[in-house]
Order: sequence, then C-alpha cells, then structure tokens
Amino acid sequence: MSQNSYSVLPFYGSLEQQLCRRSYAYGEVYPLYGEVGHIIPFQFILPNGSGSLDVSAVSVVDFNTGVETDVTLYIGILKKPFTGYDVFVCYGGLLNGISHEGRWYFKVTMSDNTVLYSEVFTAVNDLSPYLKIEWWDEQDLVMKDGRIVYDYASPLLFHNVVYLDSQLGMPDYEFEDEGEKRDGLFFPEKMISMKKYKFSFLAPEYLLDVMRFIRMSDHIQITDCYGETYEADTFLITSKWQTPGMLAGTDCEFQTSIVAKKIGNDFT
Repeated sequence: MSQNSYSVLPFYGSLEQQLCRRSYAYGEVYPLYGEVGHIIPFQFILPNGSGSLDVSAVSVVDFNTGVETDVTLYIGILKKPFTGYDVFVCYGGLLNGISHEGRWYFKVTMSDNTVLYSEVFTAVNDLSPYLKIEWWDEQDLVMKDGRIVYDYASPLLFHNVVYLDSQLGMPDYEFEDEGEKRDGLFFPEKMISMKKYKFSFLAPEYLLDVMRFIRMSDHIQITDCYGETYEADTFLITSKWQTPGMLAGTDCEFQTSIVAKKIGNDFT
C-alpha cells in the first residue's frame, strides 16, 4: 500500500493502521462523514507483479459492535490494470449494509487471501448541515507510485466527495489595479475586484493527503449547508498540526469566476 492516501476513504493492510488505533490518537475516531445506506466513493492500489488479483469478498463492519455484514453481491468494485499495479475503484452508490447511524469500516478480501481494511467512517441520516466538497478530473491523475482513476467507465467519471463540519464565512475582498502615475495622479487602465471565500476545519493526515489534489483538479464544486453550490476556480489549503499530532487545524480559501473588472476610467 502507498504511504500517501489517494482516496478520501483510504485502505490499509491491517486494522492497526486505522487512525483511531494509532498511539497518538488515544482511541479517538475522526468523523469522516457519509450517509446511512450509501457508500463513500473510494479507490485503492495493489501491486500486480505476482499475478492478477481480484476482489473475493467484501463486508461492512459495525465499528462499535464488530458485527460484519457480507455485501459482496451489492457493492461494485471495478479493477483497472496498469504496469506494476492495479487500481480498484468504487464509484459509491446505495448499500443497505450501512443500516443505521454509527461508525463503520469495510473489510475486503482479495483472491490471494490478502485482507484490506478501510478507514473508519461515520454514517449519519442527514448530511445537509455539512460543507460538501466534490472534485474530479477529465483524465487520470498519475503519480510516481500510482494514480487516481477518473475515466474507467466513461462517460461516468469518478468523483471525490468529502463532507466537513464547517461553514463558509467572513470572506475577503481583494482588488488589483493596473495603470500608471502621471503628475502625481494614478490613472487606472484595469481594475479587478475579487471575492475570496474561506472556511476552516480539523483534518487528519490521510484526508490532507488527498485534499491537496483539489487545487490541481479540473472541476471543484463546493456546496454549503444552505444548498448553494460554488464552482471554484482556485483552491488553497494550509494546515498547522496540533498537539499530539492526530489532527491539523486547516484553513481553506477559494475563488469563483464571479470577478468584477473595469477597463480604464474617464478623466478630463
């Protein structure tokens, strides 16, 4: 498995790698939100040097009780092979196995008996209070040790989706002026006014790993708790780790295409 997460819902080779089971988490579970009865879209990468691997079985596990529900027949995980590795893609969708509010994770058994475990996620009945960010590319995003597959089932594109306990607020208004000074006066040739939206939240490393790609994406959609959707043209993320190091205070800002521009002024 890669040391970097390429998926909002990452997968690990052992349960001990889940964030809440690490020493610095002290048993705290980060609330990665999803909807009851729905799957968070995910991907994971496995090497294929030893032969072709396929998914043999999938179950969803109630984190609080340990009860497993077999969902192999109801969850679609598609494989796309590449040189040296395979990417397994789940586009999301409905899943009755996530039957009530609570904490859950997936257990995936491969054809060579390798077992993978997803990060723990929190299923809720109502996602409307949360800030939704969705981003995707027209083509695969390729890195040195893998890729994020977007066009497996074209024209259906894979979408990354995350719900954050945050709200938009206190925007900044920035101005740019281009022109020249003559006789002590500034003569503007072009004036631009921009509105910059901001929000803040707490994030673990695995989420920051994949959210750093938002800035590089072809499409970025942000929906607030009032149902307003923003098409972001720029996206900037900055983080500062808190003690003991499980979460980072994260500030995000973005701009849309709503930019006011004026060419020149009339002077006598």
